[in-house]
Amino acid sequence: MQKLKILQLLDTYYPIVDGPCNVVRNYSKNLNKDSVCKLAVPKAAKKEKYVDKEDFEVLRCRSISAPEKYQLGLPGSDKKFNKKIKQENFDIIHTHSPFTMGRYAIKRAKKQGVPCVATLHTQYDQDFIRVLKGSKPLVNFMMRYIMHTYHKADSVWTVNTASCEILRKYGYKGDIKVVKNGTDMVYPENATELINKVNDAHGLHNQKNVLVYVGRLAMYKNLPLMANALKILKDKGQDFKMLIVGGGYDEDAFKKMISELGLDDEVIFVGTVKDRALLQGYYLRSDLFLFPSSFDTCSLVPIEAAAHKLPTLLIDGSYTAEGITDGVNGFLAKETAEDYAEKIASILSAPETLKAVSEECHKSVYRTWEMVAKEVYEKYQEVIKEYNEKSNVKS
Repeated sequence: MQKLKILQLLDTYYPIVDGPCNVVRNYSKNLNKDSVCKLAVPKAAKKEKYVDKEDFEVLRCRSISAPEKYQLGLPGSDKKFNKKIKQENFDIIHTHSPFTMGRYAIKRAKKQGVPCVATLHTQYDQDFIRVLKGSKPLVNFMMRYIMHTYHKADSVWTVNTASCEILRKYGYKGDIKVVKNGTDMVYPENATELINKVNDAHGLHNQKNVLVYVGRLAMYKNLPLMANALKILKDKGQDFKMLIVGGGYDEDAFKKMISELGLDDEVIFVGTVKDRALLQGYYLRSDLFLFPSSFDTCSLVPIEAAAHKLPTLLIDGSYTAEGITDGVNGFLAKETAEDYAEKIASILSAPETLKAVSEECHKSVYRTWEMVAKEVYEKYQEVIKEYNEKSNVKS
């Protein structure tokens, strides 16, 4: 296949850690193996003193602070950044967010005469309602602002079939391509060593029923539901330990909630684990992954868990639950603390079923970024071909 020159864009990047950051990093890393793939993102806050150390080139533009510790890119006003982008002559441009970087992607693609792909990764209306305190005029304004990117893009993608409904709800009427996410993790050869590291760190050597959550500590991810479910389990006499891996702006509030529920002895706050090998140890040591969010469109962490033969308990009907059959390759519960707790107890009481589901989730949920990159590259070829054919008709 033709070797392409590709530009990825995102409105945030490390040291901020979230799902889209992980996605674009792995898109760029894997596409750059057989092509030239570069990533354009806002500069990190000065106080972070963050230095990019990637296998691909990261192009940073001027930025200002934004809500929830994010940085808002100002690509149009950054002369040095603009000069660099103009010199590259990319074959295709792909934006993974619809804000200033997304709008810049649309303009840059049009000027260069190349197609622009736009992927939807999240429920932006829910973000706006939360951040803007429910102000309907401001929420409507922001929705019109972001939809400009999707309406003007040459190809619109999303991360699963269920997420197509989000775009339709937002008013998008064009074709939508689905490209599911993956993970860079593989089942490690030194699994026992990694498990023992976690056991040593938290005194878990003889502990049964270890539960784990990995992700941002944000209340909108249904953390109160999970906490209340754990409280119900404790009150019923269930023996367990809960590992909370991650951090976020609601970390202090969540820790306070756990204390108020009397769960300090059962819940272990690990903090953010940047060492990917050590993170694997937490997946490997656990018996069940809890992911109660009904907000996420296609979270990466259940795929990471599946790489380690760790099944996830999700909310039935949530976007991330797409492709999960209860009791086959994962588990589903209703969006109540009572049902979530009852499901956890049921799963832990049936070890043979849990073992079978663990094996099946590894077979059907696990998907590598190498597989994703191959699919993406083929779709890029299709988008470029369609774009050129339309351009020829117009000329």
